[in-house]
Amino acid sequence: MIDLKINQELNNFSSFNGIDEAFLPIFINKYLKLNNKLFLVLKDDKQLNEIESLISISNPNCKVLSIPAWDISPYDNSSPNKVLNGQRISTLSSLVNNVFLDDELVILTTFNSIFIKTGDGLQIKKDNKEWLERLLRLKGFDAPKIESFIDQLIDWVDPDNQPLNFGAENYFYIGPLSPINQYTPKRLLSNLSEIKNFPVLDQIDFNKISNNLCVLPGISNQLINVNTLNNTHKNLIASFFDEENLEFIESQILDAPENGYDSANEFAKKITQSVSWPSQVLSINSKTLLISSKIYNQTFSNQLDSLVILENSNSAKVLNRDFSF
Repeated sequence: MIDLKINQELNNFSSFNGIDEAFLPIFINKYLKLNNKLFLVLKDDKQLNEIESLISISNPNCKVLSIPAWDISPYDNSSPNKVLNGQRISTLSSLVNNVFLDDELVILTTFNSIFIKTGDGLQIKKDNKEWLERLLRLKGFDAPKIESFIDQLIDWVDPDNQPLNFGAENYFYIGPLSPINQYTPKRLLSNLSEIKNFPVLDQIDFNKISNNLCVLPGISNQLINVNTLNNTHKNLIASFFDEENLEFIESQILDAPENGYDSANEFAKKITQSVSWPSQVLSINSKTLLISSKIYNQTFSNQLDSLVILENSNSAKVLNRDFSF
């Protein structure tokens, strides 16, 4: 059943996203039987090395080229690692000169390799940092863990290699204490699971800290529709309004008009009389949607999750698709 389903998908699509790690070997072998070229973007260098070894064992006749991530930012004061530089040049040279034109070929790279932040650096908005600090405090995290998480988050995305007080940069992530052995991506998160790489996550439950957090690639200002709130969002709303009384926030969320609010201001006035409520994050319109499609039968199931942004009344753009078995 799995074989049949994969073949059907391969015949209908030229690109795939979010393939479960457990099914990657099956996917690669099935794909190469139908097409002798495969470009695979993996989550990190550790997975790249694992897949490279797996292919060499399961399909020794297949040629494998890898494009590792840079270990520095553009215009950094230091030079890139010579081994990484040489490997990238060798791979690109082989592709330009069609060295493996008639061979089975798999090209491996990572998110960190194809996305890299340039420019003067990432600007951390004061309000956003304060909201995140309050949200984590309301979840019950103590001050050291909150400061560690935020510093490590900033270090993960900023363009420099200078760690903050409780942060971590390349020296940690490529060192013996890190299980991932990769460089910091120096870009905004593409998936929330990236925070699992932070050393502070050894002391924090991922499910607890990730609740009410999300990653929306390419969107700098996400609005929250107050007409879609429920009691699971009380910590989030309380952090925006700097309100410690969660029971009060929950009661206001549940006491919504039957037909919804006519404006975000109507909702905000129930919580505060201040004119400085966070209007930049609250709205009565939804701009992003998560659409889930599931297929079941007696022995098999799969799911396609599509993250969609509504650009205007007549168009929508798919930000991300995750396909899983």
